Order: sequence, then C-alpha cells, then structure tokens
Amino acid sequence: MTKLFAIALTAVLLAAATAADAHAQLDHSVPAVGSTVAASPGKVMLYFTERLEPKFSGGEVRKASGARVDQGKSVSGNVMSLSVGSLSPGTYGVTWHVLSVDTHKTQGSFSFSVGK
Repeated sequence: MTKLFAIALTAVLLAAATAADAHAQLDHSVPAVGSTVAASPGKVMLYFTERLEPKFSGGEVRKASGARVDQGKSVSGNVMSLSVGSLSPGTYGVTWHVLSVDTHKTQGSFSFSVGK
C-alpha cells in the first residue's frame, strides 16, 4: 500500500465516522438512565448531542402498567423536558424520538425508578 493511498483511506474513514456522529443521540438524562431517585423528579430532562427541531421531537413517560404519566414537553436547543408532576414509587419507562436540526432522526428508550 502506498503512503498516499493510506493517507487517502484514512481521510475517507474519518469523514465517514464524522458523518455517522452527526445524529442527535441521548447524551444523558435526569433522572439518569437506569437510576433510582428518592422522590418524584417533577420533570424528566433529556440532553442530546445535537440541537433538536422542537416540532418534530417528542417523548413519553409511562408507568410499568403502561399508563402514560407525562403532561407535556418543552424543547430548547439540545434539551427536551417532559413534565411528570408527582410520581408514585415504581419503575417508569421513557421513550423518545428526535429530529436534529441537520434532519437526522433518532429514537430510544430507558427506564428509571422512584424509590419508596
């Protein structure tokens, strides 16, 4: 392999990796993914790696029984907030779908628990 070919191949691979990283991924949440909190958080905050399109991004919070408990969303920049009010002890599932400002769609889910 020539040195020029190796440099060109490296450049192509780096460009492909950068393009793949352009999607908005969940960076972290409050409550944290898989965590147990002592009391109801009032809101579930989702922090993403890219700015979001508010109109095309959303999420849900559901009890273990499947009943939806979120009461509305707010999206600003790369943060989505889902209001949940006062949650009783138990495990809750969060699902989300977002459209980043560069038009890439991503989705995911996680759970957290409220302690007794």
